[in-house]
Amino acid sequence: MFDRHYLLYSRILFIADVVATLPALFLAYNTRYTLVKLAPEELKQFFHPVLLPFGDYLVYLLIFLPAWFLLLAATQRYNDLLKRPLSRQMARLFNFFLFSGGLVGLVAYTLKLEISRPIFFVFFGLMVVLLPLNRVLLQLVLRSRNVNEHNQIRILIVGTDERARQVGATLENSRKYGYHVVGYVRPNGAAPAGGLKTLCSIDELSDLIQEEAPADEVIFTGNLKSELDDYGNILRLCAEVGIRTRIAADLIPGSASTVSLETLGNLPLITFVTTPEQGPSLVVKRVMDFVIASVTLVVCSPLMLLVAVLIKFTSPGPVFYHQTRCGLNGRRFELTKFRTMVDGAEDRLWEVRHLNEMDGPVFKMRDDPRVTPLGRLLRKTSIDELPQLWNVIKGEMSIVGPRAPLLEEVRHYSLAQRRRLSVKPGVTCLWQVSGRSEISFERWMAMDLEYIDNWSLWLDLQILMRTIPAVLSGRGAH
Repeated sequence: MFDRHYLLYSRILFIADVVATLPALFLAYNTRYTLVKLAPEELKQFFHPVLLPFGDYLVYLLIFLPAWFLLLAATQRYNDLLKRPLSRQMARLFNFFLFSGGLVGLVAYTLKLEISRPIFFVFFGLMVVLLPLNRVLLQLVLRSRNVNEHNQIRILIVGTDERARQVGATLENSRKYGYHVVGYVRPNGAAPAGGLKTLCSIDELSDLIQEEAPADEVIFTGNLKSELDDYGNILRLCAEVGIRTRIAADLIPGSASTVSLETLGNLPLITFVTTPEQGPSLVVKRVMDFVIASVTLVVCSPLMLLVAVLIKFTSPGPVFYHQTRCGLNGRRFELTKFRTMVDGAEDRLWEVRHLNEMDGPVFKMRDDPRVTPLGRLLRKTSIDELPQLWNVIKGEMSIVGPRAPLLEEVRHYSLAQRRRLSVKPGVTCLWQVSGRSEISFERWMAMDLEYIDNWSLWLDLQILMRTIPAVLSGRGAH
């Protein structure tokens, strides 16, 4: 993995290890308490010392906590822990348990602390289970990026020389973490590269990027001095459409909002980013998406069942409507909604296209004759969008983000507008809470780019809080 990813996940693992101490202590204490309570009277005399209140053990925990954290950090060496195989990670845990157990025992004996032995052994037994479990779960989370393409990181390598091959091989070795090399770009004057999946030449790369989003990231590994102008143009183009770029070089001029230096193995890479780059915050956002979507689906399941029955009995056709939309960096996915139009409405679009009330490539019509009476109510209350929560759970969408556009709409985007595809689409967004169809297409696109440039968890929470009154008012809903 890239060093930035190592650092992020290492911090998450350290926090998980620290957090595990409190529930382990609580369970150990209650285990000791239950054993005394259930033991026959003739055996209770063997439980020494007398069980102190749980608050006293919390004080002990606070006393040991600084040394505990230092020993944990020293033995685990989190900064390079994830670069080691799982067996090596477990070996480091063994060292931690050995030293920490000896430390606690020595301090307790020296200070004559009344620590119950069952609590001591159960606590360490739980830690022996919880800390390895944290590592196994993190490995599963990292490898889950390969479950579907929406969580993968698609990478295009510019260059076909030995350095490019080394970069590709390094990424392929990390494929289990979600990295996927989609192909290579041949520099000007370079001979065809055998064994490499070459997508195009450097001269054709601009057209490829403008026609479709071939990758989430582009890594430049060629001779920068001889092709500086070509690379500079590609960098500016990638920045416009929101594609992350990395350069295996000391310096090259480019246009980007954020520049950072990372390493891939021993290779330094300059990274240009025009999308949200707050790693821990993005992890929290994904967790919030999953939790909110799951809870909402469960809570609203009776309502959704009622809506499904009403749709089935009020108009012929399927309950759900599936439509191909553009997701993160142009990935296509099937968006799911409750059907609000007559069956086959898409085939009748030509009948009403001339009545479009929205400027730009988007079709919006206030009194669309294809919408069923029940469909008007569902659209007015936004109930028709509840099935999109399943797209959120699958990782294709987020709770908050730009609206997922149709493929035909994206074809009419300007380069600057295509940057709105550089983040996951959302169920709600600034456009949703600001009037929807009452807003011009240009202003709508500008609001989405404003959201990307100023993204934060607090902004997402603000949009969520504004979504409820916007839905209740039905403003701009067609």
